[in-house]
Amino acid sequence: MMTRRFVTRCAGSILAMLGCHTPGIARDELPEQTIAFIYHSEGEARQRAESASAPAAPGPVGASGRRGVADLNALHDFLDDTFGSASNIEFEGRLALLNPRDNQLTVLESARKGAIPQDWSADRNRLLFAQKDSQTFQLYEFDRRSRSVSRLTRGPDRHPQGCYGPDGRLVVVVERIEASESAENQRRLVSRIGVAGPGNEIEIISAGPIDADPSCAPDGTAVAYVRFLSWGRSEIWVHHFADGDLARGITRGRDPTFAPNSEWIVYSQRVDDKPTLWRIRRDGAGRSRLGRGSGTDEYGPAVSPDGSMVVYESVLENRYRLFLRRFDGTGDRVLFSDGDGTHAVW
Repeated sequence: MMTRRFVTRCAGSILAMLGCHTPGIARDELPEQTIAFIYHSEGEARQRAESASAPAAPGPVGASGRRGVADLNALHDFLDDTFGSASNIEFEGRLALLNPRDNQLTVLESARKGAIPQDWSADRNRLLFAQKDSQTFQLYEFDRRSRSVSRLTRGPDRHPQGCYGPDGRLVVVVERIEASESAENQRRLVSRIGVAGPGNEIEIISAGPIDADPSCAPDGTAVAYVRFLSWGRSEIWVHHFADGDLARGITRGRDPTFAPNSEWIVYSQRVDDKPTLWRIRRDGAGRSRLGRGSGTDEYGPAVSPDGSMVVYESVLENRYRLFLRRFDGTGDRVLFSDGDGTHAVW
């Protein structure tokens, strides 16, 4: 594993506004629990930004921004972009671990380039991540004590996302090609949520056809996920394991993540066509905006294990930055500025 220590600095007017000039979050206030994320070095980040801004060169994401979709016909491209099956190898990052307090970063060289972190185990000794396995995407686990990697799921279905669910089982995304229900001799991509049982048998718990982004409640009682609808709309649904097949949508939005108390869900929702951070109780009550907004797009939140902070990502001039904000919505600071980061898991 490669380890380095960052020196946080502010560069550019936007970073200065969000990081150095925003009062309230001192470094000694930051939790020390490790954040896992996809890391690009400063040189790699600059190269990717330049390529994305060149008119003739395809960038690593679509013109509508990371994870943006216009209609159901674009969902296949969205899933390929999110899950990595159609990613540009030249721009794939490395799975890395970062201590927010001391800014020490470690690249997990035992994970393949393009690996995507998913979830920490309750004891924080195991990290669930997804990476390419031949022609599919499967879930793997990194053990911090033994520093070993083991594969948890197998094909032919793709299992590109997941989280640690109830009773030691995995909650996984099951992506496959099925016959179309509306057109003869046509096939469609479907994505549903399932729970892995003994012998890796998977029980499907969501109706689909496009369900993804699962987040397991730390107490093991529920899973939140995203149901993608037509015209780029998406809803956050919650499945309570004690209720069997009962699941319900609680709000519009995407990127749900449970807080440590298993009651609050932090997520991203478009307001005036700009993604912003919100929070809501798992029963759909108490919906409120998480802060006044940074003035930039706010995606992919993750809550610190002590519940005090939220890490989120934003795209600034084709650079993918990670920021911190308190759970009460106050303060903003740059997590680090020597490189880019996405898909943070705390």
